[in-house]
Amino acid sequence: MKFRGKVARFAVSTALLLSGVTGLSLATAPAASAATYGCNGSQIDSWNNVYNGTTYATTYLFWDGTYNCVTAVKRGSYYGVSSRIAVQAWTDATGYVGEDDGSYLYYANYTFYGANRCIAVETDVWNLSGNNIIQDHVPSSGYFHCG
Repeated sequence: MKFRGKVARFAVSTALLLSGVTGLSLATAPAASAATYGCNGSQIDSWNNVYNGTTYATTYLFWDGTYNCVTAVKRGSYYGVSSRIAVQAWTDATGYVGEDDGSYLYYANYTFYGANRCIAVETDVWNLSGNNIIQDHVPSSGYFHCG
């Protein structure tokens, strides 16, 4: 047991030393957790919401076998700052199904019935002056992720 502990400590120390010398990072961004964003199920898609080369949010799509949940998480200087952000959802069976639109610190999310339906979602982000800078409809036309 002591030998394993020493070997493990040596391996971690060596990796940390090498990462500092080479400038490489050993840390990776974790996959989005549905529970973190008030959703259930597994992440099935994600994309960045970009304006003028800056990512203001990342949209995540979750599926639990019956319901979809779309979540837009603020990024960069907007993360933790109260500003308007929204997500909307559509299905091929019913058209527009609903949204979450408000001034939030971290994210907006919306859960909707998706079984036997194809879906489309939109993320909107407003800047701190109140101007809509992102209106990201995915897919750009039609529907996707048929459940």
